[in-house]
Amino acid sequence: MQAGYYPRPFGPSVVLVRYRCSRCKKLGERFVKQEEWENGIFRDVRVETTPEENSQFESMGPIAMTELARFHEELDALDLSDLRREFTPPAEPEP
Repeated sequence: MQAGYYPRPFGPSVVLVRYRCSRCKKLGERFVKQEEWENGIFRDVRVETTPEENSQFESMGPIAMTELARFHEELDALDLSDLRREFTPPAEPEP
């Protein structure tokens, strides 16, 4: 959630890391030595898109609520019966 750098005049400088557990949602914090801290840990790593795609997405701006509502309406209108049959296990034969 958050990290802050705390330089010390004596001894190792530390990074205070505040976090929330993804399972239990409890908050916690830890001090980590600066030399052990991976600086890029909170950065979003985008490896699935090309730089051209990134610039295209950035130029589109944020997703509007009307776009989100239209997306959900189109999802509701999809016919997924073929897909359901493909992933539904066959019924067990009766003994």
